[in-house]
Amino acid sequence: MTAIAIALCALGACSAEDAVPLGSNANAAQPASPNSGKVLQVMHGGGYSYAEVQLASGDKVWVAGQQIDVKPGKQVQWGNYMVMRDFNSRSLGRTFPEILFVESWGANGAQPVATAPHGSLPQAQLGAAPLAAGAMDSGVVKSVQNAGGYSYIEVDRGGQVVWVAAVETALKKGDKVQWQGTEMSNFTARSINRTFDKIVFAQGVTVTP
Repeated sequence: MTAIAIALCALGACSAEDAVPLGSNANAAQPASPNSGKVLQVMHGGGYSYAEVQLASGDKVWVAGQQIDVKPGKQVQWGNYMVMRDFNSRSLGRTFPEILFVESWGANGAQPVATAPHGSLPQAQLGAAPLAAGAMDSGVVKSVQNAGGYSYIEVDRGGQVVWVAAVETALKKGDKVQWQGTEMSNFTARSINRTFDKIVFAQGVTVTP
């Protein structure tokens, strides 16, 4: 996602309808690297593109991000991503054993398309504006739930409440934190049996003075 996945683990999910199993099923965001490969097949759903990509090594991976115009046989590249496992996309009616959720991607040689800020989707709860992918934000922790190696953090962002998901981090109510991530819609975290209208899949959360 930045995450990602995450997401992030997080980057996770790839449409406003997707349910994302988090916790031990998600890895931290990976650093940007020359990730690229040939598209074998592509599907679109919920404003996202899902592409099966063959890497130079011959390995095949599924990659998901903001919907792009790409066809089988074309080369694509991406930067930061999150590895999501047992990822269920309701928009496609399909579960991916493993998928890379990317912050930005596109055809080789073309301008990358960033995932988020989901301008066509409803605003975050309490009117918080959606964040651009990779933007730094901050706030004060109101509550935190840890499950399966992930933290789900309720944050007061200048009077507006936002939820942030990141690799499990030691936090407590009142901590001032900052994060960088990508905002997603209607995500179900099975590890805590909860659906979030909006949640940010963060690369990491840092406590600040």
